[in-house]
Amino acid sequence: MRKALSAFLLATTVLLSGCDTGTSPTGNPTAADGPPTTSASPVGNDSELAARYRRAGGDPDVYGIKHAKNRDGVLVLTVWSRKRSGYGGGFDDFDRTLTSFLTGTGVSLDQGYVLNVYGPDGAILHRYDTTVENNS
Repeated sequence: MRKALSAFLLATTVLLSGCDTGTSPTGNPTAADGPPTTSASPVGNDSELAARYRRAGGDPDVYGIKHAKNRDGVLVLTVWSRKRSGYGGGFDDFDRTLTSFLTGTGVSLDQGYVLNVYGPDGAILHRYDTTVENNS
């Protein structure tokens, strides 16, 4: 009986050890509040890249930027923003500023890209596709 109780307590501890109901100290949404992507909220380099973007004059609401190719080789740009609604008529300026910054850091946009912008609640604010397949 004692072994069964010990095993139960150990299993319960392991299961509960990954749970976190707190919020981020920076005020950014936690993973539970993040966008429905593989990486639910920006971490490490994603946040650092966004900080460099803001310092370069980019949108002050952006707190995460990630760029990676998907399994089809398409460049996907993921941006996390504190905006709760879209950019309205200013999206073209936002896109131009973001892509100019990224090309300055060495990111190649020659083959086009898919840009996904997420709000703080994980809702997608914009999806913009410049790949040849979708713009021919």
